[in-house]
Amino acid sequence: MPRTYNLKKPPIDKNRLQKICKRVIDESNEDRELALETHRFFRQLLDENPQDASAKSLMVECLKVAQTSKRSITKIVELLIKLDTAQNSSESIDTNSLYSQLDTLTD
Repeated sequence: MPRTYNLKKPPIDKNRLQKICKRVIDESNEDRELALETHRFFRQLLDENPQDASAKSLMVECLKVAQTSKRSITKIVELLIKLDTAQNSSESIDTNSLYSQLDTLTD
């Protein structure tokens, strides 16, 4: 007769989740810096040739990437605060939805 396997610890504890979030935040910061650096490059190209339409559109795309990475960091911090609040309070918030939101940010 097979026995049911009971976990001794949760598969994703608070420390592991914070470590994952830190890695995602670091990667988002790196993406933001690269996007802003690329934006400056296209800005120089645009200063040399103001009629360059491709440089204009690529410059705008770089700003979008920089803004998206900043929003991702904000969402991660917000989710960590919600998770900490849920763990500290007596109310039970569905933490699976928090994990799924973190998964969508990492994709």
